[in-house]
Amino acid sequence: MASSSSSGLTFKLHPLVILNISDHYTRIKAQSQPPPTSSAVNDAVSSPPPPRVFGCVIGVQRGRTVEIFNSFELLYDSSTHTLDRAFLENKQELYKKVFPHFYVLGWYSTGGDAQESDMHIHKAVSSDYPII
Repeated sequence: MASSSSSGLTFKLHPLVILNISDHYTRIKAQSQPPPTSSAVNDAVSSPPPPRVFGCVIGVQRGRTVEIFNSFELLYDSSTHTLDRAFLENKQELYKKVFPHFYVLGWYSTGGDAQESDMHIHKAVSSDYPII
């Protein structure tokens, strides 16, 4: 899957990235929901808002072509607005051992519009990695 942007860059997104993000979101959503009870099934209880998940996308940039091959989740605490930097560095080092030419290209989040708190993640990731 490839698309062009107004910047003249061409992006290629591999399907594995979409599967990883979907899996990440589904796991977090399943873990955050309490198990159903017989009274909860009968009562019209509003469900909690869907969780937001965050992660990094990795791949290569060759000239004006950006190819995103894979992704991994980030450990972000939304109550304190802190990113587990040790986890991020460890994941990057592990990927570098197997795929030495892959770099952190950016980060992702699920949900609707961008939120003000997203700047905490952007600053944390972009301070260590030159993201696109």
